[in-house]
Amino acid sequence: MPTPSAADLSGNAAFQGLLSVGLTVLPAHTAAVRQLTADQLGVQQAEAEALAVRLRARARQRSEISEPELAKLAELAGLAPTDITDLTHRALTHGMALIEAFPELTSMDDHTKNMLIFDAMRRDEAFMDAVKLATTDGVAADDQSSACKNACLLTFLMKLFAAQIDAVQRMMACAVLVFPPLVIACAAVMLILMIVAMTKANKEYTQCIEDCLEGNGGGGGED
Repeated sequence: MPTPSAADLSGNAAFQGLLSVGLTVLPAHTAAVRQLTADQLGVQQAEAEALAVRLRARARQRSEISEPELAKLAELAGLAPTDITDLTHRALTHGMALIEAFPELTSMDDHTKNMLIFDAMRRDEAFMDAVKLATTDGVAADDQSSACKNACLLTFLMKLFAAQIDAVQRMMACAVLVFPPLVIACAAVMLILMIVAMTKANKEYTQCIEDCLEGNGGGGGED
């Protein structure tokens, strides 16, 4: 079968379903971290990274996620545990449907697949609105430091896109697994890694804006 175009992907119901997972997590996480300082975000990032290590161990051991781990994942996402359970099942259902619709995605190289997903995401109005909402704080057109802040914003936007692209990739990878506890654990790992990436991006963005306000320039954070 021919390689799908961005229009093919963005118009597919399964791809829309995968985006809906990110559209659930992104605004919830944004609301949960919006008022945190860079230092507080650093603490939260460390907690998310520690949970990621534990969830990856669960996946390797093919064991189920504990209730405390599920609760912590929900807390870091800004959601309820029931929401997390729903998201993992939605991710798997839509991931399997997308692979069935476009099996050639499984053999596509990562760079090509990333660019395809990026182009498809840009076509989705709801997704773009959610990203814009997550990146609207701290930039005023009449602010003397707005150029500095806009540099921070551009880097932040790119990192949010990267986190969502990685999540879609991981959802598709989870969908090809067949052992139920491993599949759920895989989806949970996908969610926590998305949260780790978004928390890190928020921390670097917050620090970048603070640097702009202090007149230290805005490097956009770590690579």
